[in-house]
Amino acid sequence: MQEYFKKISDLLFNALEKSEILILNFDAEETDFIRFNKSKVRQAGKVNQVNIDINLISMKKTLRSSLRLSTDFKKDKVLIIRTLFFLRREVNELPKDPYLMYEKNQNHSELIENKGINSFDITMRILDISSSNDMVGILSSGKIIKGFANSFGQFNWHESDSFNFDWSLYDKNGKAIKQNYADQKWNQETFARLYEDSTQQLSVIGKQEQSIEPGAFRVYLSPSALNEIIDMMSWGGFSYKANKIGSSPLHLMAKGEKSFDDSVTFSEDLSNGISPRFHSDGFIKPENTELISKGKYEKSLISPRSALEYSVTHNAAEDYESPVSIKLNCGEIDNSKILSKLDTGIYLNNLWYLNFSDRNNARITGLTRFGCFYVKNGEFVGPINTMRFDETMYNIFGEKLVGLTNKQQLLMDTSTYEERSIHSSTIPGAIVEDFKLTL
Repeated sequence: MQEYFKKISDLLFNALEKSEILILNFDAEETDFIRFNKSKVRQAGKVNQVNIDINLISMKKTLRSSLRLSTDFKKDKVLIIRTLFFLRREVNELPKDPYLMYEKNQNHSELIENKGINSFDITMRILDISSSNDMVGILSSGKIIKGFANSFGQFNWHESDSFNFDWSLYDKNGKAIKQNYADQKWNQETFARLYEDSTQQLSVIGKQEQSIEPGAFRVYLSPSALNEIIDMMSWGGFSYKANKIGSSPLHLMAKGEKSFDDSVTFSEDLSNGISPRFHSDGFIKPENTELISKGKYEKSLISPRSALEYSVTHNAAEDYESPVSIKLNCGEIDNSKILSKLDTGIYLNNLWYLNFSDRNNARITGLTRFGCFYVKNGEFVGPINTMRFDETMYNIFGEKLVGLTNKQQLLMDTSTYEERSIHSSTIPGAIVEDFKLTL
């Protein structure tokens, strides 16, 4: 696939006129999809697709087009040359881009990690352990490829394997426990532990529902639940531009007026190799960018366009200035003693329908979902009724934070719209006091 991209690149670069600059972004995947229902394989399919994004720059004007390729060079070369001619004809009609910025130095890179993921083997391991339950889920696994090339001679390549198994266990009354296992190499021990946690909770979910009145509760937020909150935080929270214009939910923190607990450290960590370390305009991203350090706002994600607009130095963030691989450092709560540490309170497995109720003050609202339990004296009592919460990030990660667990879970975005997502999170669980359930 790499040689094919180089062949296309050479064709396009050789067709350029002297005043033109061309930037190419290459996306490909080889993915197996397996759908399970009642712990049996119900559908199996394979997706092989290749896309290229062609960005023509001429006289500080820019125009791009995205194409689906067949990998048959004789067919594809006609399409891409015609596209170049179309871009050349139309780009002159556009205004100049005042924040146009792209890499002019040649920063080559190559990462190829083939972990030998075998979807058949993973499927058999899943079926072996789930045969006695009503399990519904979807497994996506395989290779994701990202490539970059420009007419200055730079070439970057990223090729990695990963899998993402998203599943739910159902009891006879249709109540469900949801779980996820994602990584770049299958570990049956890890999967078995996650599955055992799910079956333990499944045995409780059929008990009498606990009716919880609105109030402030001590809660445990699983990595999945906490990740939903962090996703909301990432809607501008770490964006340099959003903080400058005041639309960031963490703008008070960025100004030094608010802080989190000293135990909280967030970073954009690309060391797991799931996301490429090169920007779509060719800039090389740092492997680690500390965003919040020991509760204090440390650094924003700054795109090249924002850097030009505000006269600052960028750190190769994409234009949307949100983390693609966020990491929250572990804490000291023993992961095997979560229930005893929670003592009496609410165990929150999943949250959904999140939105801001007061963005300026980092306040969010949402609903509990999929296996949330009332816990008394360190023991599951029964599932709770669906509740709405309304709480600020400053409480969750600040003065109301009891602590973070000593183990993290890798969570990969399950989105497959157009292509498999390469966004990931590495998140521990958290225990929080006075978490407000409102309805």
